[in-house]
Amino acid sequence: MKFLKQIILLTLTLLVLFSSTGISVGMHLCGGEVADLALFGEVADCPMEQQKEPLPSCHKVPVSDSTADCCDDQTFVFDHSDATSSSKALILSKTSEIKFIAAMKVVILQLFAPEADPKPTYAFYESPPLARDIPVLVQAFLL
Repeated sequence: MKFLKQIILLTLTLLVLFSSTGISVGMHLCGGEVADLALFGEVADCPMEQQKEPLPSCHKVPVSDSTADCCDDQTFVFDHSDATSSSKALILSKTSEIKFIAAMKVVILQLFAPEADPKPTYAFYESPPLARDIPVLVQAFLL
């Protein structure tokens, strides 16, 4: 249950982070298939373009539009749109962000704080075994 609670907390934290800041995804398509995927940055150079050696201009083959390039770079930017325009709304927005950060700090600290045992440790204490049964030794039995 505690592991599930941590996963949910992490998921919600990442959701709030990405929804408030935005995310950028870069993809390099080579031959119609995804060759490289990058988050928050640019994709790496195509290995097919690195293998090609540059030719002098007199030896280059004229390129037609149909066989121009098999590679394509695409970038998707999911940006946070901020609707606050007045300074008063901006101040209210900042105070709500501070309250949110304080609430998240409390939740995270409670998550990693050691939990107190609901039952005390002395409740399960067993006394050591007796060498002799003393109440039986001091009793007088009538026969």
